[in-house]
Amino acid sequence: MNTIFKIIAYIISTPFFITWLLFCGILALLGAFLPKKDILINLKQVKQKETICKVLNNKGLISDEEYRFETNEVAILYDELTFKGYLFILKPIIIMLKYTNFLDVFISYLAFKWMEIHQYKKQHKKEAKTFFSLLSNTSVAIAQATGNFLYRF
Repeated sequence: MNTIFKIIAYIISTPFFITWLLFCGILALLGAFLPKKDILINLKQVKQKETICKVLNNKGLISDEEYRFETNEVAILYDELTFKGYLFILKPIIIMLKYTNFLDVFISYLAFKWMEIHQYKKQHKKEAKTFFSLLSNTSVAIAQATGNFLYRF
């Protein structure tokens, strides 16, 4: 029965996520052309919001130490608009992650890669030159542009 649920969830969710990401891409394009604002991130708000790492920590898939690293050290590297865009774009993933185990392995893998990139940056004071670093920088730019658009509303 669990396998059938996973297959149905995959079939239903794939077109939705592709459509959602295309929609968010349009918002990011619009946001990229708007004047940018630098708004400092509010760590208290970060800790109160439901994020991927918070859900993974609640499920026991990342440790409390890893969650604190993400919340206290990584979040401050980004601004409020990036965080707002991140929450908007990834809300469907966060909901699915919270209520199912369908994406646990894949999202955990990405979260650990995200942490590795930031650990490297912290230790070496420079960006890693890897595929995941490029993917991370691209994702952050899209989240920031999306947040920049959403900030207007």
